[in-house]
Amino acid sequence: MNMAADKHDIYTGGQWSASWQPPYASAGTLSGPTWTVRLKGSTSRQIKENFRYTDAERNTVAPEFTTRQPLSRVHDAKGGTALRIAQAEDDQMVHHYDVDITDASTGASVVSSKVLSDFYFMPRPNTLDIPVTGAVDGGRYVARVVAVDAYGNASPAASLTFGR
Repeated sequence: MNMAADKHDIYTGGQWSASWQPPYASAGTLSGPTWTVRLKGSTSRQIKENFRYTDAERNTVAPEFTTRQPLSRVHDAKGGTALRIAQAEDDQMVHHYDVDITDASTGASVVSSKVLSDFYFMPRPNTLDIPVTGAVDGGRYVARVVAVDAYGNASPAASLTFGR
């Protein structure tokens, strides 16, 4: 990782600038272990044919929910309805969840969203609560949630029918 070597976005005196002549002389600093990319081949075509990280080499392991019932209905702090998702597991990282909640009687969409898994927090939360803001008293809803990793691999859908 090369840090502070970019001659753009300089913050001086409370202002950002994109000066080509920064007020310092720095080639940056390196952090972390070094690594080398070796290209096999002498032509662009040979290099592309020998490139190791292709779609065929991508991770294909899908996330999976590890509890028997990963979805539950809970009340949020204001007494409203929320869908609780027990976080799925993956061999690398669960990136997000595709969350769809529909009205059971009409089929109308109440929630349709991609929700980040909070992978950027350490430790990652065990559960996520998704507010169901359109839920009405006496209503019945069907939730369908799919866990998706950073490569686009998707888990089987978890579902839950619940009332408000």
